[in-house]
Amino acid sequence: MRATFAVAALAVACCAALGAGTGEIVVEGKHEVLYLDGIAAPSRWRPAECTVEAATKLKAEGRPTLHVHMPVDYHAGQKQYPVGWPRLYLTLNRSTEGGWHLFERFEFMAYATMSRPTPPKSIIALQIHCPDKHRAISRNLEEIRLGQWVRISIPTRRIKGVADVRVLGLNIAESNYKHGDDLHFYFGGFRLVRSAEFSLNSLAIRNKALFHGQPRLKVEVEVGGPPLKIARALPLTIRGGKQVVRTESLPVKPGLQTLLIDIHELKLAPGTYTLAAFDNEPDKRKSDTFRVVETPWKQ
Repeated sequence: MRATFAVAALAVACCAALGAGTGEIVVEGKHEVLYLDGIAAPSRWRPAECTVEAATKLKAEGRPTLHVHMPVDYHAGQKQYPVGWPRLYLTLNRSTEGGWHLFERFEFMAYATMSRPTPPKSIIALQIHCPDKHRAISRNLEEIRLGQWVRISIPTRRIKGVADVRVLGLNIAESNYKHGDDLHFYFGGFRLVRSAEFSLNSLAIRNKALFHGQPRLKVEVEVGGPPLKIARALPLTIRGGKQVVRTESLPVKPGLQTLLIDIHELKLAPGTYTLAAFDNEPDKRKSDTFRVVETPWKQ
């Protein structure tokens, strides 16, 4: 049995990342949740060609909620772009609203009404800047249904530069609408979410066929859970049939990552093998198979 640990160093790093005043994390069922209610403060947003205020009647699950009014006017707005982009932006407080890379999802609730019954497919876009427009994502919130609360959920692993999220934005393209359309959006319940326990969301071997004697497996894993629990390392087992060939634990971090697992010293004979994480915990177990084949070169 071989174990590789970097627990102490990883724990210190995780504590430092969490210790930047990120607020109170609460447990809801099987998840840890960090609410970002400050995002729903209207005074923090910078609107253009629209207005933003605190919602008084419609509230996202009882939490602070923004009311954004976007009238579509083909003759107003910027002189050179009268058919423009009603929009609003907010700069995050990195000391209390950072640490997105330590969570699995960014979520919020959305509700919309419109003066016509049928909105366009591109109803409104969310912008996430990390830290500037050259490292941003723009996502159409196609989940929105008029007159219904819906939850928007964005995996943090899809956000390039997620450890450096700086700015949020919302905008419509007036060209997608008709002149005179009147839009009201409500956004609230902003939060970051992760598993309450060390969990493995996925495990996939990328080099599933190896020549006899090749040294490493390339394995992509997505890890969830509190950083200090993740710091205990990921338990892995390699089996040939029912026989255990190796067990070890490798350090991991939250999110999607690639592990290089050294198998050279095992001198695996040609055949099919299984790599499993949490092999002795059926509710957590994830596995994939790989093959070792005869090398075409003389040893």
